[in-house]
Amino acid sequence: MTPETSPAPAPPTSTRARGRPSHLAAAQYGIWESQRHAPAVPLHECGVALTLTGALDRLALHRAVARALGETETLRTRFHMTPHGPRRALVPPPLPVLTVTDLRHEADPEAVADARIRADLATVTDLARQDPCAHELFLLGPERALLYFRYHHIVLDGFGQYLYLRRLAELYEAFESGRAPTAPAAVPLERLAADEAAYLRSPQYAEDAAYWHAERSSTAPPDGSGGPDGPDAPPAAEPPDSPGHPAAADGPGIPRRPVAADGHAVPPDGHAAPPGPAVSRTAVLTPHRLGTLLAAGRGEGPAPVGHEAATLIAATAVWSYDRHGGRTGIVVNLPVTARRSRAELDTPAQLANELPLRLAVDPDASFAALVRHTGVKVREALRHQRHRAVGPSPRTAEPVATPPAPQVNVMTFGALSGFGSCRATCRQYPVGLVADIDLNVYRELPAPNEGRENEEVRTGPGHLPPYGLRLEFRANSHRHRPDDVSRHRRRFLELLDAVAGRPDLPLARHL
Repeated sequence: MTPETSPAPAPPTSTRARGRPSHLAAAQYGIWESQRHAPAVPLHECGVALTLTGALDRLALHRAVARALGETETLRTRFHMTPHGPRRALVPPPLPVLTVTDLRHEADPEAVADARIRADLATVTDLARQDPCAHELFLLGPERALLYFRYHHIVLDGFGQYLYLRRLAELYEAFESGRAPTAPAAVPLERLAADEAAYLRSPQYAEDAAYWHAERSSTAPPDGSGGPDGPDAPPAAEPPDSPGHPAAADGPGIPRRPVAADGHAVPPDGHAAPPGPAVSRTAVLTPHRLGTLLAAGRGEGPAPVGHEAATLIAATAVWSYDRHGGRTGIVVNLPVTARRSRAELDTPAQLANELPLRLAVDPDASFAALVRHTGVKVREALRHQRHRAVGPSPRTAEPVATPPAPQVNVMTFGALSGFGSCRATCRQYPVGLVADIDLNVYRELPAPNEGRENEEVRTGPGHLPPYGLRLEFRANSHRHRPDDVSRHRRRFLELLDAVAGRPDLPLARHL
């Protein structure tokens, strides 16, 4: 079967002129280095699938994808190693902009589409020769289709993906209705590069560097908490100071340490267990259950910054305390957008950072107190989120290990529920290697009339949260069997329910 493709509006890729090479963004260096050390391993291939229900206007979709690619410079880049280090250059949009594959004759078209997506994500993008993204539309049945968007993580972080999909939906809605689309809010990559260069020369950079130096120089947990469990596990490694703007990144598929040619991590001491492919288990917090948890985390004090983030990070700290036999010093790695300016907040790109939060779990204190403590640490970290505390430095190109700790990636900045006249449901395809156990958190929009089981549980002035949360536990398959991951998920949910039911009790009473 030959897939349907969109008309080719430009000459073939091999004859397209390249733009002027420029430096990588700080957040891209770590991804570049890990992919360079493992060129045959799909460490950073990411995908998202939108299931579209309704009468889809395929011509409007072709136009929307072409327009979105034209507006989004990061999706039109190539990456090359030069004598002066890695560089990126702009090229025209990929061809075809959209491939359409008809699966309506298949007995189970959803399963076929899923298998094709997973096979596609198992292949590695050649960043020098291949487009860093692709769009494919799978036709599943009458008024049912699946739009698959694949991209390499070097060009988009999780928030960048959200911005891009939101703009794509805006363009499709305009073309479907016959309106002219609004002007794009995104700025050229050169503008972001100029902003980053200005930051590196600013007093804010020096202040941020001093903050993270103090954090890394503070007394480390004496029991090595936050690291891999097991009798032969090495203590957590402290990342040394890194000049310049070393890189880290958010989202699925990010290895915690530099990788060798076989895709395994190269730990600083050479004998830690390597990261491996993920074993995943999910759970959903309904709006009611989430409202109960957030009310418990809020306690008697002010609402912490981030709300869901502070509460779930605190819950992860309790779970780590329980898992590691009562270690009171916990490190939780927090991916953040690292965006402060309007231009950064409006432009799809790879700008994200990962912040190591040091938390003190006091078994005699309440969960609400721990959430308030976590909120303070999150607020402090976010004030300094642009500084690259860990990762390889573009000045030295020396790999640096991040602290071995659970990662909590709270991606609740938005969820598409509509795509023009079509109803949309979103499914993420996180891939890559996992060091130990990570928690990805996504916004889950409830079905009509769902999530109102108990109107008396409030999280704001008279309202339940309008959404739930989908928790995805991703564990290193070299270290954890599927049954182990199910057990960890069950224990995490038990602790959530326990602290939500009696947030005033000392944490020791819940363990």
